[in-house]
Amino acid sequence: MARLHLGINTCFAVKRWPEPQQWLSIVKEELGLDCCQFSLDLVDPMLDENAVGAYADAVKKSAAANNIVVHSTFTGLAAYSWSMLLHPDEAMRAAAMHWYERAIDFSARLGALGTGGHLGALSVRDAMDKVRKDVLIQEMMQRLQSLSRYAAQKGLQFLLFENMAVTREWGHSIEEAQTLTNLVVQAGVPLILCIDVGHPCALHTGTPSDDYLTWLTQPWPHIPVVHLQQTDATGDHHWPFTAEYNGIGKVRAESVLNALQSWPDDADVYLFLEPIHPFEADDALVLRDLRASVQYWQKAMHV
Repeated sequence: MARLHLGINTCFAVKRWPEPQQWLSIVKEELGLDCCQFSLDLVDPMLDENAVGAYADAVKKSAAANNIVVHSTFTGLAAYSWSMLLHPDEAMRAAAMHWYERAIDFSARLGALGTGGHLGALSVRDAMDKVRKDVLIQEMMQRLQSLSRYAAQKGLQFLLFENMAVTREWGHSIEEAQTLTNLVVQAGVPLILCIDVGHPCALHTGTPSDDYLTWLTQPWPHIPVVHLQQTDATGDHHWPFTAEYNGIGKVRAESVLNALQSWPDDADVYLFLEPIHPFEADDALVLRDLRASVQYWQKAMHV
C-alpha cells in the first residue's frame, strides 16, 4: 500500500491563531502531526509584498523549528468566493492570474512544494452559453499553462486543482478533472488533483462523479492529494470527524483507506484534514474536534 501521511489544512487557524508559531504548535503539540497544508486565508498574497514576505519567512522558520513539513499552499474561503480565472470580465480574469502568480511567489518563499486550489467558477449566464463557456475554458487552460511555467521558474514542483462541489465550478466532474490533470504543460510543472472526499457528496448529477470512492479509484496520471472532511448529501459541510458527525455523515475512513490500497505502493499520499468550523464556534471546541478527527483517522490507519 502507498505511504500515507496524515496532516491538516491550516484553515482552522484563520482569525483564531494567525501567528505561525501558534498554529504550528497546535499542529505539532495538540494534534501530533508533522505535516500541513497552508491555507491562503491566513495571508492574502496580494497584500503588501514586504508584509507577505515576512510572514512567509516566519512560517518557514517556525516550521523548521517544529520539524513540520509545509507541503503546499491552498486557496481558502476567500478565493473560493471569487470567480477567479472564469470571471465574466476579462480584466478580472487577468487580476486572478496575477493573484495566482503572487500565490506562487509566496509559496516558493515559504518553501512549499506547490500551490493551487479553486481555479474558477462560471457565471450562470456563461454556463448556459456553450460557445461562451468553451471560449472561457480554453482561455483558462492557456492561463494554467502559463502559471505552470511560472511555477517551474520559481522552483515549485506542482500546481494543485480541486474537484468542486458545484457544476459551474470547473473540475467538478471526473471528466473535467481528467482534462486538467492531462493538460500538456511542456516546461511547466504538472497539474495535480486534490480530491476533496466531501465535494462529490454534495453533487447530484446522477453520474459516477457523485461518489467520492469513484474519484479515489480512478487512474490519475499523477498521485493526487486528498482533503478529508465529513459531510452528508445536503451540502459541502466540512464537518469534523467526531462521533456526532460521523453518525450522520457519508465519509468513512475505512472506505477511503480501502480505495487507496489500489494506489502505487511506492507513492507518498498526503491526506489533509479540512474541517471548517463556523467563526462563532468556541475555540476550545474547535481544538477538541480537531483532536477527535486526528484520532479517528489515526485509529483507522493503525498509527
